[in-house]
Amino acid sequence: MHETVRSVVSLSDRDMNRRNFLLGTTFSAAAFAEPALFAMTVPPAQITEQAAGRRIGQSDVEILQEHFDHLWRLDHRYGSGRVREQGVRLLNSEAMNLLKGSYSAKVGTALLRVVAQTSWLAGSMSADVGRHALAQRYYIQTLNLALSAGDTQYAANILGYMSRMTIHIGHSATSESERISNGRHAVALARAAQSLASDRLTPVLSGLLCAIEARGHALLGDSRETRMTVHKAEKAFERSVPGNEPSWLAFYTEAELLADLGRCLRDTGESTNAERLINHALESYEPWRARSRCFVQTDLATTHLVARDFDRATSLGLDAVRTASRISSSRAVDRIRTLHRQVQPIRMKSTHLATLDEEITAYLAHQPRGNEDTRV
Repeated sequence: MHETVRSVVSLSDRDMNRRNFLLGTTFSAAAFAEPALFAMTVPPAQITEQAAGRRIGQSDVEILQEHFDHLWRLDHRYGSGRVREQGVRLLNSEAMNLLKGSYSAKVGTALLRVVAQTSWLAGSMSADVGRHALAQRYYIQTLNLALSAGDTQYAANILGYMSRMTIHIGHSATSESERISNGRHAVALARAAQSLASDRLTPVLSGLLCAIEARGHALLGDSRETRMTVHKAEKAFERSVPGNEPSWLAFYTEAELLADLGRCLRDTGESTNAERLINHALESYEPWRARSRCFVQTDLATTHLVARDFDRATSLGLDAVRTASRISSSRAVDRIRTLHRQVQPIRMKSTHLATLDEEITAYLAHQPRGNEDTRV
């Protein structure tokens, strides 16, 4: 456990103090393979009492959890560009407490689990500002923290996030071989997550991981596997009972599931069903989930473009631009940029599309060009 925590302290310390830390470093989907294999084979760990240093009690763990919850919500409302530094500082200080504090085995385990969540947040925020190589390193350390805490459910969740990140990179692949490679890695990671959690899979966790696997199949263009796994995700989620899931899974609401499944169907050509699911997701999102709303607004605009409903596509596209303008998120910028590429070739077919093209062009003129990382 201490070796992993020291790695987290070192990573977050360099992130805080070196402005260009890992910029230009390559993201590689294959780099997730070894940590995933380790997760599948390492025996469960147990935390022992630690007697040296400042005494840490359950109230300290609860305070950290509240700090995490607050930052997570701010992240969704304003984008990671506004709050990432706060998340990294919180991770660094609490990981130091794990190394130098004194606590019972019970409190140590609880603290380690919240530190793992905070490490995940640092990774998620890094991905949201386009720092994919840095996010990859945070995710790998988060997986190690979860395993050190003996929390296979959360470890499976992190494998799912590794898969989701690989899918996101795959959608912006510059070659067919890169897209296929990322799709295969994504499916393997999602399946590894399901295997790791095994008999500890709750209905929502199962639904989440099946939905991510389905998105991997959709990235590969495998309609049959996509449809089968979408069905598994739906059936698993239907079995969920409020209050019977881990608290950290509360974020994965029905709206999140519908958005995931709608994207699967969109990517495999089922535009009508995709529009229905994604529209339901948009209607269900809480107002503070601004970034998620931006994502589904661009998803819906795309489905209406495919259906040649240019008026509706324009309306949703303009909504997405307005939402993206209020948050600081490279992923949101990427979504708008992708929508722009789809609109530009057909912008002269409709005065509405011409207006959308102008608005997106103006928005992108004030955004950085592309991601800061490279990838393979």
